[in-house]
Amino acid sequence: MRLVVDGFGKFLGVKGETLVVREEGKTVAHVHPRELEQVIISGKGSVSTEALRLLAEHGVDVLIIDFRGEVMARLSPPEMRTVSTRRHQYYAYMDERGVQVAKAIVEAKVKNQVAILGTLAKKRVDTDPELASVLYRAAQEGRALAEEIKKVSGKRVEEVRELLMNLEGRAAQYYWEALREILAPLGFEGRSGRYAQDPVNAMLNYGYGVLLGEVWRAVHYAGLDPYGGFLHADKPGKPSMVLDLMEEFRPHLVDRLVIKLVSKRMVSKDGFEFVNGICQMKDNVRRFYLERQLEQLMSEVRIGEQKLNWSDAILLQARKLAKFLRGEINEYEGFWQRW
Repeated sequence: MRLVVDGFGKFLGVKGETLVVREEGKTVAHVHPRELEQVIISGKGSVSTEALRLLAEHGVDVLIIDFRGEVMARLSPPEMRTVSTRRHQYYAYMDERGVQVAKAIVEAKVKNQVAILGTLAKKRVDTDPELASVLYRAAQEGRALAEEIKKVSGKRVEEVRELLMNLEGRAAQYYWEALREILAPLGFEGRSGRYAQDPVNAMLNYGYGVLLGEVWRAVHYAGLDPYGGFLHADKPGKPSMVLDLMEEFRPHLVDRLVIKLVSKRMVSKDGFEFVNGICQMKDNVRRFYLERQLEQLMSEVRIGEQKLNWSDAILLQARKLAKFLRGEINEYEGFWQRW
């Protein structure tokens, strides 16, 4: 279960051994910390030190994100494994394991983008054959690039990173160009990065922020160093390992949701505003979006013979990566779904 504290005047405190959410002095929610996996504090919500202490004692993650979806802070319980996993992670950066991980992540991301495009095309064959054709062509380009990614070889990830990022970038260009017509009603012309210039990018950025917190939690529980990635280059304060693993889940957990909200007209331009030159969701839309995002995380996905919720699937993938780095399995395969 996840508890969201979002909105001006909302305060997370403690009463006995129970967490309580108050708004203007009135209790609007209460929950025991053992029922929680994570607390998300967004907007102008606030929290007491007593609540933070109680959450830490019960091993509950606390994620603080701003209006744009930027992760401002994260409180987590102590490390869950010994240093052994991290040592293997650092060694892997210097050998072919790092290359294999980086390749698997990019290949999985591109295949998931292909799955999104293929599914959207299939649904539009009869109603909009021209758009379906555009989507199918983009999916074919993505599939070809996934094959190119498989052929990349090198002894160290630094030798192949630029090539992999180039292939990933080309796939992203086909992907977002094909989606532009579907997302155009909210002014989408392409990805605008961290500083959203339209409602679609505002939702994408916020969603990626929520996903970042979820993947960070999985990386933590798997005993990995969140700052020791393979695909994303090292940079002070940059959680490269989290960003690496997150690539596998962006299309299905964020992009697909935003496409649904736009195509079904569940959001409109009136729900957004520009603040300091950056487009962001208004409070009511942000709360609505966050509810949908958390529902998505708890929805089911099939992995082989297993049925898991997406949150557990992310954790499973992080643990698979840790097992590969420790030499307990021979290959790391990124997470991807067919359409």
